[in-house]
Amino acid sequence: MSLVTYHNAMHQQARSAFVVGAYYPALVAACALGERILNHLILDLRDSFRSSPHYRKVWNKNSFDNWPRAVEILTDWDVLLPEAAKSFLELETLRHRSVHFNPETYMTMREDALSALTLCGKTISRQFGFFGGQPWFVEKTPGAQFIKSSFETHPFVRTYLIPASGFVGINYGMEMLGHGWVHLDYSDYGDGVLNDEEFAKAVRERDPTKVVTRAMIEAQQGRENGND
Repeated sequence: MSLVTYHNAMHQQARSAFVVGAYYPALVAACALGERILNHLILDLRDSFRSSPHYRKVWNKNSFDNWPRAVEILTDWDVLLPEAAKSFLELETLRHRSVHFNPETYMTMREDALSALTLCGKTISRQFGFFGGQPWFVEKTPGAQFIKSSFETHPFVRTYLIPASGFVGINYGMEMLGHGWVHLDYSDYGDGVLNDEEFAKAVRERDPTKVVTRAMIEAQQGRENGND
């Protein structure tokens, strides 16, 4: 699963093609999705790296089909995780062999499609997932992921993770509404700041009776209205 919606939708479509035996469409779709992700990463993040020597190579381009060059740039920008970079390069080999004419493709189409889907899934889950031990997440917070304070200004985190995240304290709650899950939380936790390790410990040891619920919010609003 990815934090970016279109990754999940397009990867699902490619997997569905494989399930019904449409191996070449599945193969090409997985490769195309990999290239689309690389392009998004470069285009979405390049303005954050104007001082990089790579910027002059990418500032005025609208698309990129040189995967090794894109992977090199994103690695130098400290954006791509090593495992994701490796998977991208392996997927690029399949793309080159499959999209450009190669008679051997007919003999290995199912195997190649499965490999492409697996590599694409690995890349997405490692780079954009939320339960894979990524370096920007606070460690030891079972059941939830929180962004490390040291990564809050990282271009990748700021562009992709923070917009999909809530700003919560240790006693936040969750509620399912018609459009999905929403956070419930206290408006003020008082003075003081916790570092990442202290925050993780506080989350693990929080008092269940203090976890915010809709009833608690409504009761607080009732008290505030009664005092008006």
